[in-house]
Amino acid sequence: MQNPLTRDALKVFSPELSNDTADAMLATAWARAQQAAPCLREDAPDLDSADVEIIKDVLRSAILRWDERGSGAVAQRTAGEYGETFRASDSSTLFRPNEIRDLQSVCGNVRKRGRASTISTIPPGYHQTPTVHPFLTGGEGDDEFEGF
Repeated sequence: MQNPLTRDALKVFSPELSNDTADAMLATAWARAQQAAPCLREDAPDLDSADVEIIKDVLRSAILRWDERGSGAVAQRTAGEYGETFRASDSSTLFRPNEIRDLQSVCGNVRKRGRASTISTIPPGYHQTPTVHPFLTGGEGDDEFEGF
């Protein structure tokens, strides 16, 4: 699958974004999205229009956030014994946890996981109905129980 988000779609929200920067951010965000949701690596995943819009929204949000935070510079200021530090961004992650879940839920629509099942180990045709409860002893039917 190709990246559904285009440079022009980003420039609607951030007109000052240069073409080279937008292309680099799109390539990086798409690679990270494919890492978070492996089904996006497939040539033609079975996605409906709502799934494609979710992917575009996640990519757009992450890229615009990345553009707004800039270089991730840290600013500090102190007044006497008090000080504070401002971090412009957390550059360690591109997607937020809810965005990763959204991408993975799109993949959940593509690949359904198997469901729990039971495998019977009783041979076919074998059926023996007990005549007494197996935990009751000393009563009627103990003779029949021994062969159970």
